[in-house]
Amino acid sequence: MRAILLHPHDPEVAYASGVGTMINAFVAHAPPEIQMDLLGITGDPQKNPLGTWQDTEVAGKALRWNPIVVDHPSIRSRVPLSFRYTWRLNRVRRQFDLEGASLLFHRLETAWAVRAIEAHKLMFLHYHVQDQILNKKSEVTWGRFPWLYFALEKRILPRMDHLWSERSDGITWWKERYPALQGRADWLPTWADDTTYRPYPEASRESHRRDMCASLGLDAKLPVAFFAARFEGQKDPMLLMRSWQQLMSLQPGAQLVLAGAGSVEADMRTFVKTHHLEQQIHFAGTLQQEQVAAWQNAADVFVLSSAFEGMALSMIEALACGTPVVTTRVGEAPRVITKASHGRIVEERTPAAIAQAVHEVLQEPRDRTACMQAAEPYTPAKVLAPVYESILRQHSS
Repeated sequence: MRAILLHPHDPEVAYASGVGTMINAFVAHAPPEIQMDLLGITGDPQKNPLGTWQDTEVAGKALRWNPIVVDHPSIRSRVPLSFRYTWRLNRVRRQFDLEGASLLFHRLETAWAVRAIEAHKLMFLHYHVQDQILNKKSEVTWGRFPWLYFALEKRILPRMDHLWSERSDGITWWKERYPALQGRADWLPTWADDTTYRPYPEASRESHRRDMCASLGLDAKLPVAFFAARFEGQKDPMLLMRSWQQLMSLQPGAQLVLAGAGSVEADMRTFVKTHHLEQQIHFAGTLQQEQVAAWQNAADVFVLSSAFEGMALSMIEALACGTPVVTTRVGEAPRVITKASHGRIVEERTPAAIAQAVHEVLQEPRDRTACMQAAEPYTPAKVLAPVYESILRQHSS
């Protein structure tokens, strides 16, 4: 039985993307009876020719991969990659045997390209319409054309065999809007790969921390905070920059490691230089998942300054490593951060509020067990079981 992922994803490139990480985990944990295929993208057409099936591995799991667009998922352009991917998929869809398979989507527009194909169609949406479509401050392209988004949504969503979203209020919204989705739409929390994101042995923790800090020139004896996300407006890394400037009056030695890339990076680097924060704020670049997990283990706290979220994957990953989280009140964060030992949810999106929350967490002894317990329900085996069951049930009937 075949499950085909249709998404502008490159499984051989490390980039800051929650969806990309989730796709890799979905492939890695799929039952052996399911053949996983991907119609994706590549940044290296010489190595990975367009329109050619090739075999790769994701965390040891076989994946058949056929790139249909040349691009890098982290590089933004005037025409969004998802639109260019959808246009190309619409052009080449007849070259692939899609009928009868389970088709998996993480973008609404991608499903439009294969709207006429008879198949088992499963949709994952990672947002809330009011946050990203109707919010005038949203950076999402659809936010400039909400009428067009709703026209597409009306045509696509009711035809899905099942819809999942990490925003429980989003599922409620869509069910009310489309009665046909009753019984076919459910909340599905974010999942963190527990084979990668887990606490390191206590015996080696200090030496690991020293090694990680030495790699960027940090002082392992001083507090270390970690941030991993796209450097884009949704994640609001500039708010975190200003928060760190405020934190210096509360905790002068606190160090911040930033992992990721994006359109705001130049502004971030300029801010660091202008305010002489080179010893406090360090850029780690785009990291592989194993490197992210290594920093999650080395850090004293993980920080998230997002303007809006679904259910932040990085939050679950940090907790799974035993690291507390300071986050703005976004998405499903209150469902996960329920105790002071898990970290803090900042009620006001201000530099002073975030700085105070980070300071409080750094002053407290870390309760790794409590953090791990908060993340324990959100593993691939537990979260993805209903999705895999839907695919298996469809192909056994």
